[in-house]
Amino acid sequence: MNKRKKSKATLFNLQVFLNENGDIELETQSVDPEVFIKTMEAGMPSYEATYKVASLIRYLKSINDEIYERSGRYV
Repeated sequence: MNKRKKSKATLFNLQVFLNENGDIELETQSVDPEVFIKTMEAGMPSYEATYKVASLIRYLKSINDEIYERSGRYV
């Protein structure tokens, strides 16, 4: 049986670490929504959810900004 591994792309990633000094570190990686749209339109123009996914990325980035602001009292 030939099972193909499905590809995945990370669009947004928020990680919280406890470093060796006992300090909390927040790290975020995110795809730029506009770059995502251009890439999808060029490489997969038939994909219908491009703009929904870009909106989701924008939403996650806004929530991420709120997390950074509110976590200041803990970090």
